[in-house]
Amino acid sequence: MDELPEGKENQLTEVEEWELQRKMLDLAFHNSYLVITNKTTFEDLMYENHKNGKSAVLAHDPHEGPSDDEMENLIEYFVELEEYEMCGELVKSVE
Repeated sequence: MDELPEGKENQLTEVEEWELQRKMLDLAFHNSYLVITNKTTFEDLMYENHKNGKSAVLAHDPHEGPSDDEMENLIEYFVELEEYEMCGELVKSVE
């Protein structure tokens, strides 16, 4: 196996970087879903995620609430995952 140049041991490959970004995006959308649908508060989410070694990243600003574009992106994301019940809950949360 070729050795990595000094200081390059911890760098991710492009594929690993994409996978990490996908996981962070997934976490952000799921966290936003939980907060928007009042299944948890942002504060509780931060506490629980920190306790479990996860990030409390969101796909929206928890203090401002989701914009129309952010809600559209959230719903579209869960449609692509075929999570239609989650989509319905998100739609109801903005009515």
